[in-house]
Amino acid sequence: MREVGIVVAITAVMCVFSGVWFTPWETLYYNGIWVTVAGFVVGVPTGLFYHVRLYRLLNPRGELPRGWYWRPLRFNSRLRPEERTGVMAWCYIGGFGFAIICLGLLMMGAGVSMALIRGA
Repeated sequence: MREVGIVVAITAVMCVFSGVWFTPWETLYYNGIWVTVAGFVVGVPTGLFYHVRLYRLLNPRGELPRGWYWRPLRFNSRLRPEERTGVMAWCYIGGFGFAIICLGLLMMGAGVSMALIRGA
C-alpha cells in the first residue's frame, strides 16, 4: 500500500509542475471550487448513509459504544460477512467523495499559489 502512495505522490507532483504552471490561475481556482462541490455532493450523502447502515446493523446487537460515529471504521470488523457488502460499498463511495474534495481544495490552493507567484 505504501508503494501505491509513493507512485501517486510522484505522479501528482509531476502533474502539478507540468500542468499548473501553464494553466491560468482563475481556471485552477474556479474548477477547484466545482470539483470540491462535486466531492461534497458525492461524499456527504454516501457517508451519512454509511453511518446509518452501520448503526442499524450493529446497534441492535449492542456493538456500538458512545461516540462510535467519530471513528466508525474500527467497527467494520464486527459486521457479518453477508452485511459487509451493503455497508462497505457506501463507505468506499464516501471515501472517494472525500478524495474528490481534497483534490478540489488542492486545485484551489494551486490556483491561489499561481496567482501569488505571477503577481496577478
